[in-house]
Amino acid sequence: MAYPIPSDKPLGEYHGMYLARARDESIRKRRIGSGGAVTALLLYMIEEGIVDAVVTARKTKGVTGEIVVAHSREELLEAAGNKWSVLPFTLKLKEALSDESIRRVAMVGLPCQAQFLWQMRLFPVLETDFSSKIYFIVSLFCIGTFATEAFLSSLHRLYGIEPERVSSINIVGDTLIIKYNGSEKRITLSEAVPYMQLGCLVCPDYTGVFSDLSAGISEQFPGYTILISRSDKSEKYLKDASEKGYVEISKAPIHIAEEIEIKARAKMIRAQKYMTLIL
Repeated sequence: MAYPIPSDKPLGEYHGMYLARARDESIRKRRIGSGGAVTALLLYMIEEGIVDAVVTARKTKGVTGEIVVAHSREELLEAAGNKWSVLPFTLKLKEALSDESIRRVAMVGLPCQAQFLWQMRLFPVLETDFSSKIYFIVSLFCIGTFATEAFLSSLHRLYGIEPERVSSINIVGDTLIIKYNGSEKRITLSEAVPYMQLGCLVCPDYTGVFSDLSAGISEQFPGYTILISRSDKSEKYLKDASEKGYVEISKAPIHIAEEIEIKARAKMIRAQKYMTLIL
């Protein structure tokens, strides 16, 4: 697969695009915005013995989080939910891959992390490299991440929002929704761009073209996850997870693909703009 992403294929190569959600209502309640399809699929992969663990992020307090290695349903459900900041997972990845009891892991990350993992899997560096254990890569849609401390400080300075009171930050369209103390503040995404990580400003990948499965949301279908299947095994496991009652899936209508493509193309254009400024 070529990189940067071809301008005529902003979503990269893929097998299919689906609307999905967890069949288990308790999972859907944890993931009201997206329907919990990724959590349900990963549960299926753990409980069916397809992978031995999942390396993912778990929310700790406010908008902070930590990388965890989930081995069971309980541990995976604890990690379900939105995380705001990008988290380094190198140490936890090494821990998971060095564990002799773990043969295969599924990884959940952002497009930049998916690319790193894909390269590890494709080009092992050393004879002792454990990258062969990276079995399944899930990338979450990403418009970009922010320098968390600087951004939270700006919210306090401009709007009087105390950082420790912020419970969640979500992006809906061109709007950031900040929830705190039972209230919410909406600001435009353009207001937050100055606090975005430089690497994100020059990244052209919105959906994670180097993953086995990309996952995100559509404003047109709240309560559902948009899944982009990029490999034969993701197609196989989605079908089997559906047949075994873990997920509901249906082919996404064409206007959903158009919506995701518009967002993906916008990120590519932004990356080109900022790369030009840097150069």
